[in-house]
Amino acid sequence: MYDTLSIGSGLIDIFISSEQFELKPEGDRLMLCQYYGDKMEVDSFSVLTGGGAGNTAVGFSRAGFNAAVVTETGKDTLSQVLLSDFHKEYVSTNFVVQEKKEQTGGSVILVGSDGGRSVMVHRGAASLLDPQDIPADAVRRTKWVHLSSISGRIETLRAIGEARREARNLSWNPGSGEIQLLIEQQISPAELGCDIFIVNKEEWESLAETQGKIQAEVATIIVTDGPHGGQIRPEGQDWQNFSITPAQAVDETGAGDAFAVGYISAKLYGHSPERAIQWAIHNSGSVVTHFGAKPGLLKKAQFSNL
Repeated sequence: MYDTLSIGSGLIDIFISSEQFELKPEGDRLMLCQYYGDKMEVDSFSVLTGGGAGNTAVGFSRAGFNAAVVTETGKDTLSQVLLSDFHKEYVSTNFVVQEKKEQTGGSVILVGSDGGRSVMVHRGAASLLDPQDIPADAVRRTKWVHLSSISGRIETLRAIGEARREARNLSWNPGSGEIQLLIEQQISPAELGCDIFIVNKEEWESLAETQGKIQAEVATIIVTDGPHGGQIRPEGQDWQNFSITPAQAVDETGAGDAFAVGYISAKLYGHSPERAIQWAIHNSGSVVTHFGAKPGLLKKAQFSNL
Protein backbone atom coordinates (compact mmCIF):
# COMPACT_ATOMS: atom_id res chain seq x y z
CA MET A 1 0.00 0.00 0.00
CA TYR A 2 1.02 3.62 -0.41
CA ASP A 3 2.82 5.85 2.06
CA THR A 4 0.86 8.95 1.09
CA LEU A 5 -2.38 9.65 -0.71
CA SER A 6 -3.14 13.21 -1.87
CA ILE A 7 -6.79 14.06 -2.55
CA GLY A 8 -7.84 17.24 -4.36
CA SER A 9 -7.24 19.05 -7.61
CA GLY A 10 -4.91 18.40 -10.52
CA LEU A 11 -4.66 21.38 -12.86
CA ILE A 12 -2.75 22.82 -15.79
CA ASP A 13 -1.11 26.14 -14.89
CA ILE A 14 -0.24 28.75 -17.54
CA PHE A 15 2.21 31.34 -16.20
CA ILE A 16 2.54 34.73 -17.86
CA SER A 17 4.99 37.33 -16.57
CA SER A 18 5.70 40.82 -17.83
CA GLU A 19 7.51 43.89 -16.58
CA GLN A 20 4.67 45.84 -18.19
CA PHE A 21 2.10 44.61 -15.65
CA GLU A 22 1.28 47.68 -13.60
CA LEU A 23 0.75 47.36 -9.83
CA LYS A 24 -1.64 49.92 -8.39
CA PRO A 25 -2.41 50.35 -4.68
CA GLU A 26 -6.07 49.90 -3.75
CA GLY A 27 -6.53 50.33 0.00
CA ASP A 28 -4.28 47.77 1.70
CA ARG A 29 -4.06 45.66 -1.46
CA LEU A 30 -2.40 45.86 -4.87
CA MET A 31 -4.17 45.64 -8.22
CA LEU A 32 -2.38 44.08 -11.21
CA CYS A 33 -3.54 46.19 -14.16
CA GLN A 34 -3.49 46.37 -17.92
CA TYR A 35 -5.54 48.62 -20.19
CA TYR A 36 -8.51 46.85 -21.73
CA GLY A 37 -8.05 46.28 -25.46
CA ASP A 38 -4.27 46.73 -25.40
CA LYS A 39 -1.84 44.23 -26.86
CA MET A 40 1.42 43.73 -24.99
CA GLU A 41 4.58 41.66 -25.19
CA VAL A 42 5.21 39.35 -22.24
CA ASP A 43 8.54 38.24 -20.80
CA SER A 44 7.69 34.57 -20.34
CA PHE A 45 4.94 32.07 -21.05
CA SER A 46 5.08 28.67 -19.35
CA VAL A 47 2.72 25.69 -19.21
CA LEU A 48 3.16 23.59 -16.07
CA THR A 49 1.05 21.32 -13.87
CA GLY A 50 -0.38 22.16 -10.48
CA GLY A 51 -3.36 21.78 -8.17
CA GLY A 52 -3.26 20.95 -4.46
CA ALA A 53 -3.35 17.18 -4.86
CA GLY A 54 -0.92 17.17 -7.77
CA ASN A 55 1.57 19.44 -6.03
CA THR A 56 1.62 17.53 -2.76
CA ALA A 57 1.72 14.10 -4.42
CA VAL A 58 4.83 15.09 -6.37
CA GLY A 59 6.29 16.67 -3.24
CA PHE A 60 5.84 13.48 -1.22
CA SER A 61 7.32 11.39 -4.03
CA ARG A 62 10.40 13.59 -4.17
CA ALA A 63 10.69 13.34 -0.39
CA GLY A 64 11.09 9.58 -0.77
CA PHE A 65 7.57 8.24 -0.26
CA ASN A 66 5.47 5.86 -2.33
CA ALA A 67 2.88 8.46 -3.32
CA ALA A 68 -0.52 8.28 -5.02
CA VAL A 69 -3.02 10.92 -6.07
CA VAL A 70 -6.82 11.10 -6.18
CA THR A 71 -8.07 13.74 -8.61
CA GLU A 72 -10.48 14.08 -11.52
CA THR A 73 -9.70 15.15 -15.10
CA GLY A 74 -11.30 15.07 -18.50
CA LYS A 75 -10.22 12.72 -21.28
CA ASP A 76 -8.50 15.45 -23.24
CA THR A 77 -5.05 16.66 -24.24
CA LEU A 78 -4.52 18.51 -20.97
CA SER A 79 -5.24 15.37 -18.96
CA GLN A 80 -2.44 13.61 -20.81
CA VAL A 81 -0.05 16.38 -19.79
CA LEU A 82 -1.04 15.85 -16.14
CA LEU A 83 -0.72 12.08 -16.29
CA SER A 84 2.65 12.29 -18.03
CA ASP A 85 3.93 14.59 -15.29
CA PHE A 86 2.75 12.23 -12.55
CA HIS A 87 4.44 9.28 -14.23
CA LYS A 88 7.67 11.23 -14.63
CA GLU A 89 7.59 12.00 -10.90
CA TYR A 90 6.79 8.38 -9.90
CA VAL A 91 3.33 9.23 -8.57
CA SER A 92 0.73 6.47 -8.89
CA THR A 93 -2.25 7.46 -11.06
CA ASN A 94 -4.33 4.38 -10.21
CA PHE A 95 -6.98 6.61 -8.61
CA VAL A 96 -7.12 9.40 -11.20
CA VAL A 97 -10.70 9.62 -12.45
CA GLN A 98 -11.05 10.54 -16.14
CA GLU A 99 -14.45 11.60 -17.46
CA LYS A 100 -15.00 11.96 -21.20
CA LYS A 101 -17.69 14.63 -20.85
CA GLU A 102 -15.64 16.81 -18.49
CA GLN A 103 -12.83 19.29 -19.11
CA THR A 104 -9.50 19.14 -17.33
CA GLY A 105 -9.19 22.16 -15.06
CA GLY A 106 -6.58 24.86 -15.36
CA SER A 107 -5.52 28.34 -14.40
CA VAL A 108 -3.88 31.37 -15.96
CA ILE A 109 -1.45 33.04 -13.56
CA LEU A 110 -0.29 36.60 -14.14
CA VAL A 111 2.99 37.15 -12.30
CA GLY A 112 4.11 40.62 -11.24
CA SER A 113 7.70 41.81 -11.05
CA ASP A 114 7.68 41.27 -7.25
CA GLY A 115 6.69 37.59 -7.53
CA GLY A 116 3.09 38.24 -6.54
CA ARG A 117 0.37 36.94 -8.81
CA SER A 118 -3.24 37.09 -9.85
CA VAL A 119 -4.85 33.75 -10.65
CA MET A 120 -7.80 32.99 -12.92
CA VAL A 121 -9.04 29.45 -12.33
CA HIS A 122 -11.37 27.12 -14.18
CA ARG A 123 -11.42 24.05 -11.94
CA GLY A 124 -13.40 21.94 -14.40
CA ALA A 125 -13.25 18.24 -13.61
CA ALA A 126 -11.05 18.87 -10.57
CA SER A 127 -14.08 20.29 -8.75
CA LEU A 128 -16.29 17.27 -9.47
CA LEU A 129 -14.98 14.48 -7.25
CA ASP A 130 -18.00 12.46 -6.13
CA PRO A 131 -18.22 10.01 -3.20
CA GLN A 132 -17.98 7.06 -5.59
CA ASP A 133 -14.71 8.46 -6.94
CA ILE A 134 -13.03 8.03 -3.55
CA PRO A 135 -11.06 4.75 -3.29
CA ALA A 136 -12.24 3.86 0.21
CA ASP A 137 -9.85 0.95 0.72
CA ALA A 138 -6.82 3.03 -0.27
CA VAL A 139 -8.00 5.92 1.93
CA ARG A 140 -8.37 3.48 4.82
CA ARG A 141 -5.03 1.70 4.40
CA THR A 142 -2.59 4.38 3.23
CA LYS A 143 -0.11 5.49 5.89
CA TRP A 144 -0.92 9.21 5.52
CA VAL A 145 -3.73 11.04 3.69
CA HIS A 146 -3.42 14.69 2.70
CA LEU A 147 -6.62 16.47 1.74
CA SER A 148 -6.67 19.79 -0.10
CA SER A 149 -9.51 21.66 -1.80
CA ILE A 150 -12.34 19.64 -3.36
CA SER A 151 -14.62 22.65 -3.95
CA GLY A 152 -16.68 22.12 -0.82
CA ARG A 153 -18.29 18.85 -1.93
CA ILE A 154 -19.66 17.83 1.44
CA GLU A 155 -20.82 14.31 0.55
CA THR A 156 -17.37 13.56 -0.82
CA LEU A 157 -15.79 14.89 2.38
CA ARG A 158 -18.08 12.61 4.38
CA ALA A 159 -17.07 9.63 2.24
CA ILE A 160 -13.41 10.39 2.98
CA GLY A 161 -14.20 10.72 6.68
CA GLU A 162 -16.15 7.47 6.71
CA ALA A 163 -13.11 5.64 5.33
CA ARG A 164 -10.44 7.46 7.31
CA ARG A 165 -11.57 8.77 10.68
CA GLU A 166 -10.62 5.64 12.63
CA ALA A 167 -7.13 5.49 11.13
CA ARG A 168 -6.57 9.26 11.52
CA ASN A 169 -3.13 10.38 10.20
CA LEU A 170 -4.83 12.90 7.93
CA SER A 171 -3.74 16.46 7.17
CA TRP A 172 -6.17 19.02 5.81
CA ASN A 173 -5.48 22.22 3.90
CA PRO A 174 -9.06 23.32 3.15
CA GLY A 175 -10.01 25.49 0.18
CA SER A 176 -12.56 28.28 0.21
CA GLY A 177 -15.47 25.86 -0.20
CA GLU A 178 -14.38 23.82 2.81
CA ILE A 179 -13.70 26.96 4.86
CA GLN A 180 -17.32 28.00 4.27
CA LEU A 181 -18.54 24.58 5.42
CA LEU A 182 -16.48 24.97 8.60
CA ILE A 183 -17.88 28.47 9.20
CA GLU A 184 -21.41 27.11 8.82
CA GLN A 185 -20.46 24.10 11.01
CA GLN A 186 -21.69 21.67 8.37
CA ILE A 187 -18.54 19.59 8.84
CA SER A 188 -15.74 19.38 11.39
CA PRO A 189 -12.12 18.18 11.36
CA ALA A 190 -13.07 15.32 13.70
CA GLU A 191 -15.40 13.88 11.06
CA LEU A 192 -12.36 13.45 8.79
CA GLY A 193 -9.95 12.12 11.41
CA CYS A 194 -7.83 15.25 10.93
CA ASP A 195 -4.54 15.41 12.88
CA ILE A 196 -2.91 18.39 11.14
CA PHE A 197 -4.92 21.44 10.06
CA ILE A 198 -3.15 23.99 7.85
CA VAL A 199 -4.61 27.37 6.86
CA ASN A 200 -3.31 30.86 6.20
CA LYS A 201 -3.86 33.79 8.55
CA GLU A 202 -6.81 35.22 6.63
CA GLU A 203 -8.56 31.84 6.58
CA TRP A 204 -7.94 31.30 10.30
CA GLU A 205 -9.39 34.71 11.12
CA SER A 206 -12.50 33.88 9.09
CA LEU A 207 -12.96 30.84 11.34
CA ALA A 208 -13.03 32.96 14.52
CA GLU A 209 -16.34 31.52 15.76
CA THR A 210 -15.22 27.91 15.31
CA GLN A 211 -11.56 28.19 16.31
CA GLY A 212 -12.25 26.76 19.75
CA LYS A 213 -13.92 23.68 18.32
CA ILE A 214 -11.12 23.15 15.82
CA GLN A 215 -8.50 23.43 18.57
CA ALA A 216 -10.40 20.88 20.65
CA GLU A 217 -10.51 18.39 17.75
CA VAL A 218 -7.12 18.75 16.03
CA ALA A 219 -3.71 17.86 17.49
CA THR A 220 -1.61 20.22 15.35
CA ILE A 221 -2.76 23.51 13.84
CA ILE A 222 -0.54 25.61 11.58
CA VAL A 223 -1.44 29.16 10.56
CA THR A 224 0.86 30.59 7.89
CA ASP A 225 1.39 34.28 7.16
CA GLY A 226 3.46 34.35 3.97
CA PRO A 227 6.85 36.05 4.37
CA HIS A 228 5.99 36.92 7.98
CA GLY A 229 6.18 33.29 9.10
CA GLY A 230 3.22 32.13 11.17
CA GLN A 231 2.09 30.23 14.24
CA ILE A 232 1.89 26.57 15.18
CA ARG A 233 0.16 24.75 17.98
CA PRO A 234 2.08 21.44 17.82
CA GLU A 235 0.41 18.34 19.21
CA GLY A 236 -1.86 20.24 21.59
CA GLN A 237 0.90 22.35 23.13
CA ASP A 238 0.88 26.16 23.47
CA TRP A 239 0.92 28.34 20.37
CA GLN A 240 4.42 29.14 19.08
CA ASN A 241 5.53 31.70 16.52
CA PHE A 242 7.88 30.82 13.69
CA SER A 243 9.69 33.14 11.32
CA ILE A 244 11.29 32.68 7.94
CA THR A 245 14.10 34.24 5.96
CA PRO A 246 12.27 35.59 2.91
CA ALA A 247 13.45 34.11 -0.39
CA GLN A 248 13.83 36.14 -3.57
CA ALA A 249 10.41 35.16 -4.88
CA VAL A 250 9.87 34.59 -8.58
CA ASP A 251 6.39 33.11 -8.16
CA GLU A 252 4.46 32.29 -4.96
CA THR A 253 2.28 29.58 -6.51
CA GLY A 254 2.35 26.33 -4.55
CA ALA A 255 4.16 27.72 -1.50
CA GLY A 256 1.41 26.48 0.82
CA ASP A 257 1.42 22.98 -0.67
CA ALA A 258 5.22 22.83 -0.37
CA PHE A 259 4.98 23.94 3.26
CA ALA A 260 2.52 21.14 4.00
CA VAL A 261 4.72 18.55 2.26
CA GLY A 262 7.79 19.63 4.24
CA TYR A 263 6.04 19.46 7.59
CA ILE A 264 4.27 16.15 7.00
CA SER A 265 7.35 14.51 5.47
CA ALA A 266 9.42 15.35 8.54
CA LYS A 267 6.66 13.96 10.77
CA LEU A 268 6.55 10.73 8.77
CA TYR A 269 10.31 10.37 9.19
CA GLY A 270 9.88 10.75 12.94
CA HIS A 271 11.28 14.23 13.42
CA SER A 272 10.21 16.80 16.01
CA PRO A 273 7.72 19.59 15.26
CA GLU A 274 10.61 22.08 15.40
CA ARG A 275 12.50 20.26 12.66
CA ALA A 276 9.30 19.72 10.72
CA ILE A 277 8.72 23.48 10.60
CA GLN A 278 12.24 23.96 9.26
CA TRP A 279 11.61 21.40 6.51
CA ALA A 280 8.36 23.18 5.69
CA ILE A 281 10.03 26.60 5.53
CA HIS A 282 12.87 25.39 3.32
CA ASN A 283 10.56 23.55 0.94
CA SER A 284 8.23 26.52 0.44
CA GLY A 285 11.23 28.85 0.21
CA SER A 286 12.69 26.73 -2.57
CA VAL A 287 9.41 26.56 -4.50
CA VAL A 288 8.92 30.33 -4.70
CA THR A 289 12.29 30.77 -6.43
CA HIS A 290 10.93 28.93 -9.50
CA PHE A 291 7.97 29.36 -11.81
CA GLY A 292 5.33 26.77 -10.98
CA ALA A 293 4.47 24.80 -7.89
CA LYS A 294 6.63 21.71 -8.56
CA PRO A 295 10.08 22.56 -10.01
CA GLY A 296 11.46 23.80 -6.68
CA LEU A 297 10.16 20.97 -4.51
CA LEU A 298 13.03 19.49 -2.50
CA LYS A 299 14.19 15.89 -2.76
CA LYS A 300 14.87 13.50 0.12
CA ALA A 301 18.63 14.09 0.11
CA GLN A 302 18.12 17.86 0.24
CA PHE A 303 15.80 17.52 3.26
CA SER A 304 18.33 15.26 4.98
CA ASN A 305 20.98 17.97 4.72
CA LEU A 306 18.88 20.55 6.56
